[in-house]
Amino acid sequence: MENNLVQNELPAIAAGDSVRLAEQHVPDIVELLNQMPPEEAAATLARLPLERAAEVLDQPGLDAAAGLIEALPQDTGAKLLGAMSADRRADVFRDLPLPARGNLIARLDAESRATLEQLLAYPESTAGALMTTEFVSAPSTWTVAETLEHIKRVERTRETVYAIYVLDPRTKKLLRAVSLRRLITSAPQMTVLQAAVARRPIVVSPQAD
Repeated sequence: MENNLVQNELPAIAAGDSVRLAEQHVPDIVELLNQMPPEEAAATLARLPLERAAEVLDQPGLDAAAGLIEALPQDTGAKLLGAMSADRRADVFRDLPLPARGNLIARLDAESRATLEQLLAYPESTAGALMTTEFVSAPSTWTVAETLEHIKRVERTRETVYAIYVLDPRTKKLLRAVSLRRLITSAPQMTVLQAAVARRPIVVSPQAD
C-alpha cells in the first residue's frame, strides 16, 4: 500500500514542487520519468538539483537517458553528464547521435572529458568499456587511519568505495585489494597492505571481452 501511495503522489509533486520531488527515493523518480513523454521528463529532470538529477541518470533502469540529455539545453546536458559516474556517462554518451556528441563533449569540463575519452577508446564489448575510473586507491605505506581519512575526503567524487586498491608507492602497480569493512575493523596503526588479505587480486586486461 505504501508503494502505491508514493506512486500516486509523484505526478502531483512533479507538476508543482521540484523540491518535494527531489526528496523522493531515486527509483521512484526514475519510475515517474519513465511514465512521462520525453520532453516533459527532460524538463522535470532539469528542475532537480544537479546532484540528484545525476543520481537519477546513473540508474540503469531509466529509459532513454540519452534522449533526456539530448532534449535539454546543451549547457545543462553537459553539466549533467559531467556530474554522472564515469562509466554510466560513457554508456549514455554512446547512445547519443553523433552531432549531439560533438556539441556536448566540447562543453564538458576537462576532467570529465578526459575520462570519457579514455573509456570511449575501448570497444563497447570489452572490460575497459565497462570499467569505472572513479575508485579509491592508497599507497601500501599508508596506515589504516590515513587511508580512512583519505576516503572521507574523496568519497563524494568516487562511484564506489566498497574496495580500496593498494598500490606500490613507486610504480603504482596494484598489489592488493582490501574491503572497506575490513579496513574499518583493522587497527589504525597497521599499514593498509597489512590490513589486506594476502592474496593477489583477480585481474583482466581492459581488452578482454
